[in-house]
Amino acid sequence: MICTHAGSGGKTPAPRPSQGGGGGDDGGPQVCSYHGTQWACYDPERGYFNSDNGCYFRPLDKQPPEGDRAWEGHKSTDGAVYSKVCPQTDGGQGGMETVFVSNAAGATQVVDLTVQGKLLAGRMAFPTPVASVAPKDTAVVKAPVWLWAEGMTAPAPSSLAVPGASVTVTARLKGMTWDFGDGMSVDCATAGTPYDPKYGAAKSPDCGYEFPVGSGSRKDGVFNGTVTANWQAHVVITGPNPKTFDLDMPRGADLALRVAEMQVLN
Repeated sequence: MICTHAGSGGKTPAPRPSQGGGGGDDGGPQVCSYHGTQWACYDPERGYFNSDNGCYFRPLDKQPPEGDRAWEGHKSTDGAVYSKVCPQTDGGQGGMETVFVSNAAGATQVVDLTVQGKLLAGRMAFPTPVASVAPKDTAVVKAPVWLWAEGMTAPAPSSLAVPGASVTVTARLKGMTWDFGDGMSVDCATAGTPYDPKYGAAKSPDCGYEFPVGSGSRKDGVFNGTVTANWQAHVVITGPNPKTFDLDMPRGADLALRVAEMQVLN
């Protein structure tokens, strides 16, 4: 099988809410192994790693015309022609050759699209939220506080196509979680609405909070919390074995907010 599957040497560490975008789920590429040596499961030039034979395979961008010797007597409906590169344990690599890979019934899938969907999601740059709050300097107990996150533009969809099948990953924001500690938190369905002075003392239409207590007794007199963008990668696989699934890809950031007790004048 080209590339890896659960149990062929690949590993995908669980994402951490505070990590930045891009790279694998742990900030680096997913790795495969062959005879105890690790290799990137995907290389943009060489293609997808096959953990069974230690070689990279990539479908040629321009398939040869039918009748070409590269087809080995097959038709384009039978499969596709790939480049094959076999890295060596000394860090070099064997010469590139072209090979025909069959898509006939019962043949090994050329690419494990479930794994590739996870790889594509891991390389997408899911934005880390930039927390914004109004009132900006000091909020007041039991008064409306507006919460919103900037920079929440979803990354462009990512896709991979192989003969007869494809996988597409689309990013979507499930919502935001604002956590100020001691059970004070709020979940919002959107990134929130930026505050404008014209709104006056109105409540946020989609993401707000009213603090029951002030932050005066806290360290430095502020609530130190986190805001998490609950990103989700929606994976759609087409072809002989179509399927869809979702991957949670949270991104988080720290925030600090000062909340004052309301002063009552007699």
